[in-house]
Formats: sequence, structure tokens, C-alpha cells
Amino acid sequence: MAAVCQTAAFAQEPPKGFRSPTGNIQCLFYDASSVRCSIATVSNLLAHRPAYCELEWGHDFGLKASSREGEYLCVGDTIADDYPVLPYGESARHGAVICRSARKGVTCTNVGGAGFELSRSLQRVF
Repeated sequence: MAAVCQTAAFAQEPPKGFRSPTGNIQCLFYDASSVRCSIATVSNLLAHRPAYCELEWGHDFGLKASSREGEYLCVGDTIADDYPVLPYGESARHGAVICRSARKGVTCTNVGGAGFELSRSLQRVF
């Protein structure tokens, strides 16, 4: 039985993610309907931490295909990995979510137009 479980683990697809050319932003597509991005370094003040969040705040953002707005995430883990670089001017689409890399940062949106924009100087959800 243990051998079957180990084989099943190796059969899983590796995570699909990317990083910005500077490496400051990393994103992971969880499935065809969601993305999570993390920005390591910012030069502005972080958004106010809500009372419910006792973990890391202000560096991770999420978006689902059904979201009406991107969201700040309260997280206790990391998605950091050695993802391939998404060059400036290129996009990564995974199901209903698309992320675009530009010199000004990374913008992810869903089919409804909701999303988030990340750069060293600006992090916003819309």
C-alpha cells in the first residue's frame, strides 16, 4: 500500500508558476480558477493589517475566476520556488485567470475584470 501512495504522489503535475524578471514577484496557479502572487520587497507602506490576521500580511494576493475583486491574503506559508521567468510584455494564462508581466510590475485579472496589480511602489486590488 505504501508503494501505491508514493507512485501516486509522483504522478501529480508540478505546480504551474512564474516569477517576474527581477524575481521580486512570484505567482502560482493553483488550478484553472485561481492564482496567488507574492511580492518580496515593497517601497511603500503596506495596507493596514486587519485584526483577524495574525500571520504575514501585505505581500500575498489572490484571485479566483469567480472573484469580484482581487484580495490581500493573510498567510503563514510561502509559494517561493524556482519558477521560470515571465518576460516583460508576456502573459501567462491558466484557465480563467491571466497575468501580465511589464516593467511596471505584474497584473493578474479574471474574465470579469477583477484582479490585482503588484510592483515595488504599488500593490492594489480591483
